Amino acid sequence: MLNRLALENLRRSPLQTFLNVVAIAVEVTLILTLVGIGYGLDLHPNVVRTMVRGYALILLGFVFGVSFLTVTIGRYAVVSERTRDIGILRFLGASSSYILNLLFQETLLIVVPGTTLGIAMAYGTKWLIEFALSDFVIQEIAYKWWPIAGAISAAGALLGAILPAWLALRQDLMHVLSSKDE
Repeated sequence: MLNRLALENLRRSPLQTFLNVVAIAVEVTLILTLVGIGYGLDLHPNVVRTMVRGYALILLGFVFGVSFLTVTIGRYAVVSERTRDIGILRFLGASSSYILNLLFQETLLIVVPGTTLGIAMAYGTKWLIEFALSDFVIQEIAYKWWPIAGAISAAGALLGAILPAWLALRQDLMHVLSSKDE
């Protein structure tokens, strides 16, 4: 069951929540677009398309790394700002597993709409590529990559949420609660 506190934490900062969803959507879109280009080029091979496929695979690796880091750093920053909130929850008796479960639920609330938006945006890139580059590049919709792209985004977001929470849980409770907010 979804914890109401997870939803309230996301409602408290709607701009950050929106930006996290968009970051995940862009990551999913890029992954699906580049994989789709690779699939599309396999269907109609020629020398130029084979070279483009090679470049697309190299670009996929680069984009995967950059987008994974972007999502991870974004979630890291959001959760790092909440060290004091984590300390208050600990003071009120929340266990470490409860706090990590809360962050897991928040991350899922960001990843699911982000992945859905990313899939929709991949259809937009397919249309754009068909309109502008149909002689050189073909993008297929790689349906079996939908859950893979979502899982990649979820892994980055979870890593970015769990690491600062784990650090906050290891800090002395009195030190966390006595620190000044900016």
